[in-house]
Amino acid sequence: MPSEETSDRLGVAGWIVPQFFRALLRIIYWVASLKVSGVEAFDRLESTGKKAIVVFFHGRMFLILGHLKGYKYCGIVSPSRDGEILTRVLTRLGFKIVRGSSSRGGARAMIGLKKLFENGYHAAFPVDGPRGPLHVVKPGAVYLAKKTGAPLLPLTSSAKPAHIFSKAWDKFLFPYPFSRGVIAYGEPIYLDSDLSEEAVKRDCIMLQEELLKLQAAADRVAGYKSS
Repeated sequence: MPSEETSDRLGVAGWIVPQFFRALLRIIYWVASLKVSGVEAFDRLESTGKKAIVVFFHGRMFLILGHLKGYKYCGIVSPSRDGEILTRVLTRLGFKIVRGSSSRGGARAMIGLKKLFENGYHAAFPVDGPRGPLHVVKPGAVYLAKKTGAPLLPLTSSAKPAHIFSKAWDKFLFPYPFSRGVIAYGEPIYLDSDLSEEAVKRDCIMLQEELLKLQAAADRVAGYKSS
């Protein structure tokens, strides 16, 4: 729950923005002409009671959030002011959220996320967030996969027509109403348990390459051409 101090600092925006985003997401998602590919990989994990660590790029999360709504997901959100608003948005979508970042409370947040994961929640990671650089995978999801033995499950989205927030670090893709949308899963990726710096860096680079390939393929299907 947000603290009274945080609530006061956010003011009316702390209530209006999450409500508006939730309504906008619901409208855009349901009027889009969506094609979902590769979801069988997730279904196979679900059918055997296994949990996935779903990984995606920050700038492609809009349609992904609509797609994940209704499943048991947990995630980490930074303890910043913007993070507080995002936490309220995600909570309204049914996510369980722990707060932390690489600079503030990250270790404690990972412990909280691991507990939720072990209690039956899938984990969702925008792996280049919360502040970038663009498409550079941070180690959080890789650490969780190595410590739990759970698979990383790449996920992306694309749409046309769409607006790209070109001045935002994540080049956020916002689909227009009635756009042609694509949500694409990759194959599960199982990692070894090696937590050395070299092994974690290697697996981050590997995951980055897989997500970029998946995103490029989704863009081709949607007809979206990045500038």
